[in-house]
Amino acid sequence: MILTNVLLRPARNMAYYAVAIGRQVGIYDTWAKCEEQIKGYRGARYKKFPTKSAAEDFINGYNKPLADAKPPAPSKSWTPATSKSKCAPVKQIEDFWPPSDGDNFDDNELTDEDLLMALAEVEGLPQPSSKSLKRKNEDYPGHSSSKMLRYESTICESSGLKHIGDYEFNIDSEGYVIVYTDGSCFNNGRANACAGFGVWFGDNHPLNAGKPVGGRVTNNVGEIQASIYAIKIAKNLGIEKLCISTDSQFLIKSITMWIKGWKAKNWRLKNGDPVKNVVDFKELDSLLSDGQINIKWNYVAGHKGIRGNEMADQLAREGSEIYKRLYLKK
Repeated sequence: MILTNVLLRPARNMAYYAVAIGRQVGIYDTWAKCEEQIKGYRGARYKKFPTKSAAEDFINGYNKPLADAKPPAPSKSWTPATSKSKCAPVKQIEDFWPPSDGDNFDDNELTDEDLLMALAEVEGLPQPSSKSLKRKNEDYPGHSSSKMLRYESTICESSGLKHIGDYEFNIDSEGYVIVYTDGSCFNNGRANACAGFGVWFGDNHPLNAGKPVGGRVTNNVGEIQASIYAIKIAKNLGIEKLCISTDSQFLIKSITMWIKGWKAKNWRLKNGDPVKNVVDFKELDSLLSDGQINIKWNYVAGHKGIRGNEMADQLAREGSEIYKRLYLKK
């Protein structure tokens, strides 16, 4: 028998979230409940259906019999390419799920990737295919022509220095001030979680910062608040062009693609559930809405020896430690 966790609601709003492989195989009536079963779970398989029977067929396809179901065995992990170029080009992927290779596996990276696919699923984004497709500029999740894309890791290299106010900044070839941001969370998803964010402008730069998060205590909150902090600094100094390098594809896609649909639905997902971290996303959107600053969002692979990312990560971890001392008294 398949576990069903469905509450009665008007038929036109009914949705069935089937988890074929996850912490608890079953059918759930909200995305939030489904997410609890698959977020961070290696090899999870899940999908949204309009009918209960379709959801049951999906689960039965993976579980024959259901009681003997086991997740697929892990294999070598996905490793993103790293290149040196001006700014993050987009790369089509064939398979979303990055399995584990043991000690080198990065749980935070998987969580970020899980959120990408999960949100894409909820927003109506089709599954990625191996066929190479060019992305239309107007596409974003919710449009049937959108495809699940992954940014290729790039390094925005400094082409010079620029004095702004009392500070000196590295700039790229297009005149954008370069900054690296990162989030950190110890015990992510647990009651004793400690989170922080890091912002790095350069070696020994006086504006580098490692701070504890405010609000929800998660790694993604750290990622969002790091970018908010960097943008506030830039706007206060009159910086008009800022290149933010982050290892969070979730953050980049949220602010450049998905946020347009969220705002149109009053900050709700396509299935009606509220957007998580909406307070932080609203603040980030507000900072960008006045047109006073142009942000170039650049993806860099995390924990791959890219100096700016490594330094931002170190600062974010310091922020998590500060959170622990301030709020957990440890």
